[in-house]
Amino acid sequence: MPPITLLASGFGLGFYVPALLIRNRLERSHVECETVVLEHYFHSEKKLKIPESRKAYRDDFATALVAQRLPMDVRDSFDPGAVEELLDRWEREERRDFIVLSGHWVHVLRRYERRLSGRYSLRVDLVYMDSEPSPSWKSLKKLVPDYADGYREIRLFDADRAAVLYRLPVGAEEPVPYERRSPRFVVHGGGWAMGTYLGKLDSLRRTGAGLDIVVSEPSEAEAGRAGDRCFLIDPAWEAWQETGPDGRHPFPPFGEVVPGRPTAFASPKEHHALFGLLREALAIVSKTGGGTLVDSLESATPLVMLEPFGSHERRNAELWERLGFGISYERWERSGFAIDMLHGMHRNLMKARESGQDYIQSRISG
Repeated sequence: MPPITLLASGFGLGFYVPALLIRNRLERSHVECETVVLEHYFHSEKKLKIPESRKAYRDDFATALVAQRLPMDVRDSFDPGAVEELLDRWEREERRDFIVLSGHWVHVLRRYERRLSGRYSLRVDLVYMDSEPSPSWKSLKKLVPDYADGYREIRLFDADRAAVLYRLPVGAEEPVPYERRSPRFVVHGGGWAMGTYLGKLDSLRRTGAGLDIVVSEPSEAEAGRAGDRCFLIDPAWEAWQETGPDGRHPFPPFGEVVPGRPTAFASPKEHHALFGLLREALAIVSKTGGGTLVDSLESATPLVMLEPFGSHERRNAELWERLGFGISYERWERSGFAIDMLHGMHRNLMKARESGQDYIQSRISG
């Protein structure tokens, strides 16, 4: 039987890390699969512009907010020869089972279907990581209004129904009991390290808790205080590179930044390294991307929510607050940074984990 093909993207780690989590879960169930990253099939000059955009968005969050509202059509970014080689291989191997995490991949899938001319049908899950479609899906809808015809749409989270519809388990370990956790907060800006999180450090330090801060470059670690730890994704790494020890896509290489010492980056096999910090923390302080919702739910770690990156993250924040899984930073600050509030959210998250349906298990059994 041909493997399940997981169609990921490096535009945001919220479309990349979940693909690897799905890969691991499938392989533990002895289901063969392959992860394919969108940007690998871009023209070289388009790939080179991605780090430039990332830096611009980190430096100016307002610019990033404007840019994500603009329609995106990535079809001109594809290298036609590379895409044809990919489709040749899929056709040769009779690939017919796909899980899609970025809307931009649908353009390629429709080309593949035209090639097949009805010789066999595809089984395609479109997995939405956010509680409303993120920009790649919204742009696709404008270009191809009927893009989901014949495909199954999977929503992990639904703001309208105020529900977690599916879980995406991370590793095999159960959440750490709240009473045994370290008095620390994990502070980050999502996969691209964007947003207002660095501006909250001084007020968070006044709580007396230790901070685990994910920075975007080593220089940001130099202004820390005793008790802080700073971590970094390897700046030289790009998601489309198959640099893992097994020749496949690795979890983001991650390491602690200690001034005066080279950073030792590592990519755990079971899950992204950040998750190990989240399991031990009292709270995640971050904007509300879909990947962060998965991390919060699977670690049962409350989410203190910062300014969202677009309407989809705003809807995510509304959902998490309504379900009692998170709280806005401003509201938590007005409470005097009450830890008891967070403990109650942890209990709510634990209950949700017990009742949630495992997406991969349902995919295998269905």
